[in-house]
Amino acid sequence: MIKAVGLGKKRAGMTREEAQQYHMNNHAPLGKRIAGPLGMKRYVGYYPQVATNMAGEVLADVPWDFIVPEWYTEEFFANFDSYRSNDPDGIALVEDEKRFCDHAFGYLLICDVNEIVPDSGKPGVNIFFGAKRKPGLAPRDHHEKHRELIGPWAARVYGDALLDYTAYYIHEAHNLERGLVDEAPYDVMVQARFDEAAMANMSEWMARADVLELLEEESKFMDTSTLVSMVCGYRPYIT
Repeated sequence: MIKAVGLGKKRAGMTREEAQQYHMNNHAPLGKRIAGPLGMKRYVGYYPQVATNMAGEVLADVPWDFIVPEWYTEEFFANFDSYRSNDPDGIALVEDEKRFCDHAFGYLLICDVNEIVPDSGKPGVNIFFGAKRKPGLAPRDHHEKHRELIGPWAARVYGDALLDYTAYYIHEAHNLERGLVDEAPYDVMVQARFDEAAMANMSEWMARADVLELLEEESKFMDTSTLVSMVCGYRPYIT
């Protein structure tokens, strides 16, 4: 199974809400109908509404308008580029993408997936995080530290407040216009769903000694200036 995360920005002339609604109501159903039977095994959408940095400051610009985890069979992915370029259905999907998404800022990130807290199915506040490694480290260093240390530690610290916690360790990035690129926008991305009551008291959580210790350890291998936290709407299409 090939596992990936799609990142996208709205095209010029659309608001974020218009582009996100187009994805939800038009493109996602089209992709589910066309690509689902061919080998798309997972397809869910996260729709960022607000973004903050490591200090909790609200960013003037949300970096992404769409975050789309999607999994494919190896056979389907091996023919992915040809499908999008030559198959009538694939061409239709690409043409529809361009109605709401700026391909120059679109990425497909190939990754390993680490499910740390299985999705409980309970409603909550969905947050997607992204970050780069510290200068001098390799992406694998960041991946291993999160897998072995930070992921399990965060699950212990937040406990029942975490309703879903999955990490994506990115090892290859494809821009929708330029193809394979040397550097991915992030090395690690994390989807999390928090209990709403816990989120209401998040300032108290962030002041706890165990949370501060966790963040301090994380800063040893993560470039904290790159960390972005995005509160998102969520829609499952193929699960």
